Amino acid sequence: MGPEELAIIMSPQFINATFRAGEDWYYGMLERTQEANRLAQHRHSFEVANARYAVVNHQLLHDAREQNAKWKAFANDLVRKHDDYAVSVKRLLNRKDALFCSELSARNALERQLNEEKACSAEKDNEIAQLKQDWNWFSNTLDTTHAALTSEQQKVAALQAENEKLRAALSAAESDRQRLQEDNAAFLSAADHFEQKCKDLKSDLTRSQQALHEEEAEHLNLSHDLKNVHLVNEALSSASLLAMVLMEQTRGLWAAQGKPSMMDNPLASHCRSDGQPLTVREYLWFATLMREMTAHNVPDHLVSTYCPVAHRGDFLTRPVIIQEKRPD
Repeated sequence: MGPEELAIIMSPQFINATFRAGEDWYYGMLERTQEANRLAQHRHSFEVANARYAVVNHQLLHDAREQNAKWKAFANDLVRKHDDYAVSVKRLLNRKDALFCSELSARNALERQLNEEKACSAEKDNEIAQLKQDWNWFSNTLDTTHAALTSEQQKVAALQAENEKLRAALSAAESDRQRLQEDNAAFLSAADHFEQKCKDLKSDLTRSQQALHEEEAEHLNLSHDLKNVHLVNEALSSASLLAMVLMEQTRGLWAAQGKPSMMDNPLASHCRSDGQPLTVREYLWFATLMREMTAHNVPDHLVSTYCPVAHRGDFLTRPVIIQEKRPD
């Protein structure tokens, strides 16, 4: 190394630029690490809130389904009871109608018999004197029949009154049935409303779960990125120390051989990704960093980013050829 190069390296501007580049790299890496931590905390808060929301949605859906089932069972029970009551009333009314028709037929038969007896008495008016005893017997029979007919007429009147009561009861039952049908329709409408609400809640839950899956995928990517950042930091830290030791050892070997330092000499065997030849210093740094990143299982795309060299596949195994610097 010549006095001019030594003066440049030892100048305050070169030292300040070197330290400033190191500080910029360090603070940039620290800022990226803090940003990754903030994203992880935000992800954790979102997961907790989403889990609570999922529990509330599940409870609302469960309660709505139970209430809907209770209302449907209650409405079906009311309809069944009303139908049983209507059938019973209709049967009783039919029996009363049959009994009334039977009594009416009996009364008509008695009336016909009475008319026949009157016609017979009219024909035998001329024989009243001779048949007085028979007439008395006939009068008694007629009185008995009339009393029986009066009794039957009273029974028929009672049956008619009871029939009217049954008709009124049937009309009230029909009104109750209509009211129950209206209540049942209202219950079914409310049940449909709650069922639609349950479907809406289920749709919201599905969207929340989809958002959670997307957030989980993003969180997984962030976790991988954060892990890769840690691996790169570890590889950079260990590579910095190893490269400094390797460079000092190389300088010591050249000094022991009486040779000047060739750290800034270009290589004929290794180039950057843009085709420019690497210096010895750059080769030692990239070779050390590449080994450390491989040892720390850093992903290949990050190795390419931090080691922009050409033909990276045989970079470490290719023989190193140092070009001699031409004197100015």
